[in-house]
Amino acid sequence: MSKSLVFNQLQQMIHELRSVPGQTNGVSSIDGGPIHDIRLQPSSWGPFRTITDFHMSLRNNITPESLEVPNSLSSDTILELKRLITFHESVQRAPVLTHGDLSSLNILIRDNKVVGIIDWDTAGWLPYYWEFTMAWHANPQNYFWQNEVGNFLDVQEEELNMEKIRRKYFGEV
Repeated sequence: MSKSLVFNQLQQMIHELRSVPGQTNGVSSIDGGPIHDIRLQPSSWGPFRTITDFHMSLRNNITPESLEVPNSLSSDTILELKRLITFHESVQRAPVLTHGDLSSLNILIRDNKVVGIIDWDTAGWLPYYWEFTMAWHANPQNYFWQNEVGNFLDVQEEELNMEKIRRKYFGEV
């Protein structure tokens, strides 16, 4: 199998997917309803009127002001959470159509050709970085995939680092 041929096809498919215009600036499933993801508890949540609302939900409504109230958090934790909030507040791009679970197990290949992408139940209108960070975390048992997703998705190191911080304090999505 020629990985470069497959990655080029995936890159083109993702580009086409992301170019589909959205109906709103909200975050939702592909049909405008709640986002479905079995990695989330509850498994359906949203939809969200804005990316800001989505980010607030991801971090349990933590704000910079709430971190100023006396609490038992370490100064390092507060610093990381403030970095996460600053990042979330900086995301101004409109949501893009996203598969949401580009695991190696969901990409069907025959004779060096991508013949299908399956498991679309997590698809929706999500922040620009979501496809990369979710693909990077898609299958914790297949660490090889983390080294491959940058071959067909734009690498977003800062966004990935922020997602790692979010998961550290607020759990899996």
